[in-house]
Amino acid sequence: MRAGSAGEAASVLRDGGVVLVPTDTVVGLVAAEARRLNEVKGSDPGKPLALLCASAGEAFSLAAEVSPFARALAEAHWPGPLTLVLDMAGGGTVGVRVPGGAVVGVLRASGGPLYATSANPSGRQAPRSLAEVDPGVVAAVDLVVEGEPGSGEASAVVDLSGGKARVLRATEGFTGETLRKLTGGSSG
Repeated sequence: MRAGSAGEAASVLRDGGVVLVPTDTVVGLVAAEARRLNEVKGSDPGKPLALLCASAGEAFSLAAEVSPFARALAEAHWPGPLTLVLDMAGGGTVGVRVPGGAVVGVLRASGGPLYATSANPSGRQAPRSLAEVDPGVVAAVDLVVEGEPGSGEASAVVDLSGGKARVLRATEGFTGETLRKLTGGSSG
């Protein structure tokens, strides 16, 4: 396991590498290309991956349009464990999140959004700390950035695409009921 700084991680990422780094939720794999993450994780290459961003402005720059509701959710929950799925210009959707934890330094050093997924083999539980990461995953990455363990619970995912609002992945802190209250009962 080669450990390094956020600056070293940015260099590895620019060269097409994969970095293992704790976030405010779970330990994650980050890369500039989604394909590399699917290879390390052993997951379906068609599975969508979220982009981690250093700021709400960066996250929202990836969307075709950002509703006032999306901005309110971001203001209330970012940085933090909430991924928003938004419509992209030209079609399709993008999942974006502004996290906390050691990954923030990597995002700032890399200068742009990074594809991310939890650092566990597909189908297994996501690790809360670096010590819990599967040895096969550790061996497959190019660099490890150390940091404090996260909460151990993956982020909530709220789909705001197509003008609707629905929870795709609930968490202890953000459920379908939370969303219904925020939207006045009009979530889809």
